[in-house]
Amino acid sequence: MTTVDWSECPLVEVIPGKVSGAPLLKDTRLPVEAITGNYDAFVDEGLSPDAAIAETLDCYPEAGLENIKALLRYRAEHQPQAHH
Repeated sequence: MTTVDWSECPLVEVIPGKVSGAPLLKDTRLPVEAITGNYDAFVDEGLSPDAAIAETLDCYPEAGLENIKALLRYRAEHQPQAHH
């Protein structure tokens, strides 16, 4: 699993003691890894990126479509290497 440095992402906050200090979508208790991992699982099942985003939004409606897209875009730009 590649580790992304979320510290520069304006949508992400890390609060020690909140959800074990995991990177969270700002103002939620949603771990960023849950959102991106969910998306990856749908892509791995053969869904298109757009469909995978829609399914992820279904799982985490409170995240919001634009936030999900922004998180995936940030991750794509900051990943040491893609896992595919």
